[in-house]
Amino acid sequence: MICDNCKTREAVVLQTHTGRKLCKECFIEDVRKRVKLEAQKQELVNSNKILLAVSGGKDSLVLADTLSQFINPSKLIAFNINEGIRGYNRSEDVKKLEEYLKDLGIELIKSGFKEEVGFSLDEMLQASLKRNLNVSACTFCGGFRRKLINEAGIKVDADYVATGHNLDDEVQTIIINLIRGDLLRLIRLGDKPLIVSSKFVMRVKPLRKIYEWETTIYAHLKGFEFQETECPYISQKPTLRAKVRELLYKLEEKKPGTLLRILEQFDEISEKLKKEHRLTSELPNCIICGEPTTPGRTICKNCELLIRSGLMPQEYQKYLPIS
Repeated sequence: MICDNCKTREAVVLQTHTGRKLCKECFIEDVRKRVKLEAQKQELVNSNKILLAVSGGKDSLVLADTLSQFINPSKLIAFNINEGIRGYNRSEDVKKLEEYLKDLGIELIKSGFKEEVGFSLDEMLQASLKRNLNVSACTFCGGFRRKLINEAGIKVDADYVATGHNLDDEVQTIIINLIRGDLLRLIRLGDKPLIVSSKFVMRVKPLRKIYEWETTIYAHLKGFEFQETECPYISQKPTLRAKVRELLYKLEEKKPGTLLRILEQFDEISEKLKKEHRLTSELPNCIICGEPTTPGRTICKNCELLIRSGLMPQEYQKYLPIS
């Protein structure tokens, strides 16, 4: 079976959404071209410093590898977070990540929940369970990861924070926010994200039009040894995202290209939403930590979670929103 692109080498990948059979070289080049096109739309190529949020998984390795092909690695700095999940955060995986990044010429800086927040994710969840709070590990993890990543971006004076979210992740997020009716979050999405606070470093997703299966194949073809262990909390308490993911995969299987079409249509809608719903003021700041929070709130979700879990002094109880 010959590659449909170069017509010379043996094909190794069937790109289901295009129907093309591609060889190793043409597949890797195709992914890199699409990432570069998205990065150009997001104006990454003209930036002085980009912080890469890297976990050590396939997506973050593909993010670093593809961006380093057309952006000087000296302008890239990687950031890894140890959430404090027993059996999941392994030092050997971080060591491999550091070696890969070093080969690309990218510096890696590291941090963790325990040292920055005062509690590991395991400790946060255990405390919340003792108080019978119905809060998933993903709720704790997502909020504090965003906080630490943004703080790291500010610290290194980054123009952008780039994450390894792929097409599957992005479409899931769109559907979840539609289900929740969260217009503000929908407005902030799109190929050109909206800045809603001067305290936020612009976050971009160069892999947002690359399927997850494509990042997996890319990583294997490049010989990356990446962390494949799934977070234990995902299977313990299935989230809305997991249910949406299952539905979208069924749709994609029946009609390849569905996810890409959803995203492209959303990007068009997103631009119209941004024009019609211009933000007249910045987000308010949390009166406890000073971080931006959503309109109508006096404290951020992170601080609320710590207070409700009993991980902040009793005196802060008075700041909890009335439920």
